[in-house]
Amino acid sequence: MSEAKRWRIMLVDDHRILLDGIKTLLSSEPDMEIVAEAGDARMAMQLLTYVHIDLLVTDFSLPDTQHTDFLSQLKSKFPSLPVLVLSMHDEPQIIRDVLGSGAKAYVMKSNSRDELVKAMRHVMMGESYVSPEVSLKLLEANQKTNGSVLTEREVEIVKLIAKEYSNKQIADMLFISERTVES
Repeated sequence: MSEAKRWRIMLVDDHRILLDGIKTLLSSEPDMEIVAEAGDARMAMQLLTYVHIDLLVTDFSLPDTQHTDFLSQLKSKFPSLPVLVLSMHDEPQIIRDVLGSGAKAYVMKSNSRDELVKAMRHVMMGESYVSPEVSLKLLEANQKTNGSVLTEREVEIVKLIAKEYSNKQIADMLFISERTVES
């Protein structure tokens, strides 16, 4: 009998207590293994040259990089590496910038452990994910700007994401490709 695949994960955050807490929270997940940790973008990039991982979970604000620069570096050097951003920032423009820079998921640090695990599973299955709170922030911003931030179709997709439909389900319901949903 073969052992089930364990997803190899790297955590990046400049707060040691947060790294320790996430490790503890995920230790009971039989299919997830924390194989590397870094306190800044430079260390993460160094580790990625010799540690194979399936998913990178990172904070948005790191002390040695400007906002989305780290995500751009990751996408440039490791284009197939899925990245989940775990952040305290709920500003719609930051969220859009992060997702536009190649992150596959955006989850708030105020979310529950279960929400983080759900997001990680979605990303590891090749799907994009934003937590319901993030979806609502994007919708509220769109309503305040009278539709200039998101198109009508994007609003429809965000509403379905907030209802926790998968990218495939949304694509099937709206008769569009999964790639369109992800973007």
